[in-house]
Amino acid sequence: MAINNTNTISTKLGVDVSSTYIRLEIYLGTGKEIEIGYHVYPNKLSFTNNERMINNILEFDFERYRVENLLSNEITIDNLHDLAITELVARGMDNTKLVKADLV
Repeated sequence: MAINNTNTISTKLGVDVSSTYIRLEIYLGTGKEIEIGYHVYPNKLSFTNNERMINNILEFDFERYRVENLLSNEITIDNLHDLAITELVARGMDNTKLVKADLV
């Protein structure tokens, strides 16, 4: 599960990144609580090659997103992508530059 992002993000190194591959990690808690982790890579190949995430150099809030009170029928891969994108938009990204990827 991932999101292809073409929002430009500033880095702590003074260089902007024009696109990223955001891998979603889902953490199931007890009850109805779920957390979505955003693991950011320069591109999908970096993820595939087990390279390090770049979250720590980006000037953007990629902290885990906690989702509460979901019904079991609301927990689908597509819905979790929608929730993750909605949260990134709330944090300041442009919705038109976020595309669902790797839904299977």
